[in-house]
Amino acid sequence: MEVNIRSRQTSKPAQYIVKECRKVLDSDLPYNLHIFVNSVEFIAKVIDIAKLTPEQVKVVCSVSGDNSESNQRKLGKDYPIDQPSDPVKKINFYTSTCFEGCDIYDENGVTFIVSDGNKSHTLLDISTLFTQICGRLRDSKYKGEIIHVYSTTKYSREVTLDEYVASTKKVLAEAVSYADEINKLSDTVREKTLSKIKYINEQYVRIEDNKLVVDKNLANMDIVNFKICRHIYRTYINLTDELKRNGYTITRHTFSKIMEKIEGKANARVTFKDLFDEYHRLKTTKPFFSLDSHEDLCAQIAVKYPLVKQAYEELGTDKVQALKYHVGNIRRELTKRWSVPVERKIVKMINETFAKQASIAKSKVKTELQKIYDSLGIQQTAKATDLAK
Repeated sequence: MEVNIRSRQTSKPAQYIVKECRKVLDSDLPYNLHIFVNSVEFIAKVIDIAKLTPEQVKVVCSVSGDNSESNQRKLGKDYPIDQPSDPVKKINFYTSTCFEGCDIYDENGVTFIVSDGNKSHTLLDISTLFTQICGRLRDSKYKGEIIHVYSTTKYSREVTLDEYVASTKKVLAEAVSYADEINKLSDTVREKTLSKIKYINEQYVRIEDNKLVVDKNLANMDIVNFKICRHIYRTYINLTDELKRNGYTITRHTFSKIMEKIEGKANARVTFKDLFDEYHRLKTTKPFFSLDSHEDLCAQIAVKYPLVKQAYEELGTDKVQALKYHVGNIRRELTKRWSVPVERKIVKMINETFAKQASIAKSKVKTELQKIYDSLGIQQTAKATDLAK
């Protein structure tokens, strides 16, 4: 079936998932979250920050060998490691142990796939693992929609995928040639030669039964890992191209960096343009599964930056764009529309234009005052002495 990927880019995937968990729980939304992320540390972090209780969360991860004790220690003794077939809860986490060959049944299940650019083992090959995860929820009414939360990697952009593949193939060819030369030696000479080599300083080559063996799979793994870490997840464009190439439909719902900034810092530095454009986006788009309250996000912007809301409601997007997002011009335009005598409009504009307790050249006074007159349609030549009025 066709799957639509709701793509959410964020610099802080864990915090994003925390918010989604709290929304579902605090608002008692009729959805259960099924979050696929290949990191028990990530899961433990979300549980801790979101204050999830053992009754609210199900965690399925590896219990083979030493993994069971290690993973249980990361989660804490109060959060047992569950089986895929155990009853679903409001919040459900799965590591790679469930990415393939595992059936999960939940009519109200919403699938999240998390790729943290800072943890390479959480990144997924779109052509294989991504597709496997998309089919885990068998009977969900939402199985045609997947939310992919990701952050881009920080790897250098200097080497392209094609350049890396060419370089790897060259190294592999050199390894094959080197192994062939050594393996042509007689058994006795080859054994002596290899016994004097403490370690093989050749990529993809190992000693096996007194011969050199080239492991081409290692080279292929390097290429795949490079492609995933340094190419697919390096930029949003690369990621969407790879998803589309594998038959997915993409809907971009980027978790706004603007919201991250203003939520994280009281004195965050953001431009009026970025704030206004984000406010416009939130007002004109619908949230997915009601997990996002766009009105709440708009209210956050309005409280901290009331001019954004005022400009949006009174001037509209087209007018703000025509004014090139210039705050001074926007304030003047709003003042012009104020239902008060023109003298009060002039005073308000003067108050917003001129610095307080500072000397101002007469020429500047006349220039700025003339702009005010012109903007209000007053047919009068400005004089510095007008300020006395």
